[in-house]
Parts: sequence; structure tokens; C-alpha cells
Amino acid sequence: MEEILNEHSRASRGQVAGIYQAIRDRICLLHYPPGKKLAEYELAEEFAVSRTPIRQALQRLEYDGLAEIRNGVGTTVTVIDRHTFEDIFTFRMHLSELIGDFPAPAEIPTVLSSLDHLIDMAEQTRSDRDMVGFWRLNHALQDATGKLIGNQSLRETHTRYYFLACRIWYSVIEGIFDDQSADFIIEAHEIVKALKAGDLRAVGFIQRNHIALGMHRIAPFFRSE
Repeated sequence: MEEILNEHSRASRGQVAGIYQAIRDRICLLHYPPGKKLAEYELAEEFAVSRTPIRQALQRLEYDGLAEIRNGVGTTVTVIDRHTFEDIFTFRMHLSELIGDFPAPAEIPTVLSSLDHLIDMAEQTRSDRDMVGFWRLNHALQDATGKLIGNQSLRETHTRYYFLACRIWYSVIEGIFDDQSADFIIEAHEIVKALKAGDLRAVGFIQRNHIALGMHRIAPFFRSE
């Protein structure tokens, strides 16, 4: 994980988008856990910038629902509870169903090529029980399916809610890794089959079904107290 954090730090210096991505990924990897305060001055010193780009990055994270900015308190990473978990995953299922309504069929060849590579990598990641590697693969799958959405607003919302969800499953990944990594490979194969048939609507329903399956696996970790 440290390699990823350092890599983002070097690549992002002075760039709002890069700083935003670096902090977002740290939140998703739980390097910044729920409730952690994100101090502007510390981040500004790390990225060698003024507080202005840091503040802009934090505002984007607040829009994404990953951080909360409160007067007199500062910025903190948002807390995940059962209600939030259920809302995010349920909404993601409905978003996935819309993929077939706004298709981008010209992207099918590119996505197919990406998926073939991801499947090969997923087999090795599963064998190695590489949690961070699996986290990366899910990002790549999200990026690939996002290319199949021809509507920009839907694509952006689809991505935003993915990042809200990914830190939830990553928080319990050790307990569900075997099932989730096996399911990833199944999902990728199913999407490949649908794309070869030119059925982008099926891609959306495949994703919806696998989100529902993941939600079912994660739910026991978020039982109400």
C-alpha cells in the first residue's frame, strides 16, 4: 500500500485532480479511516502546494460523499453505517440497469481487450490473495464498464457511487476475499460474453446482479447493534 501512496504523492504535486485522486484512494484503502480529520496544512505541506488546491480537492471529496466539511471542525472522512451501505448499493444496482439505455457500442472492442487482460490478472491476484491488487482490478473493471456508458451524467454518477461502495467492501475484504475474487472472474467472463453478442443492456444487468450478490455478502458485517 505504501508504494501506492508514495506514487500518488509524487505524481500529484501541484495538481488538484491528482491530489483529489490521491486522497480519494487513501480513503478507499482505509489509510484514512472513517472519522479521520484531514488537515489542510498537513496535506499542503506533503504535496508542496498552498492550501487552495487542497481545499478544492477536499470540496470534490465532499461532493462525492467521502468527506464532510464543517465550520469550526474542519474536514473529516465520512462514517459508514448500515443505512449508508444499503442506500449506496441499492442505488448502484439501479444505475447499472440504465447502462443499456445510454450505450456506447463503439467502445466494445476496446473494453473487450481490457477485460481479457483483467481476467488473466484476476487469476493471479486470487492465487496470491493480493487485496490491494484486487482493489486495483475492481477499479479497472469499473473504468472499462464506464466506457460503455454514452451519457456523461450517468457515467459520472456511476463512477462516483462506485468509489463510495469500494471502501465499504474493502473494509471487510479479508472475510469475503475468496468469494469476491471468484465472483469478479465470473462477472468479467459474463460481460465478455454479452459484449461479443453486442448486448450492452445485458452488461448492465450482469453488473446489477453482481452488486446485489456483493451486498448480500457484506450485509452480515453491518448488522445493527
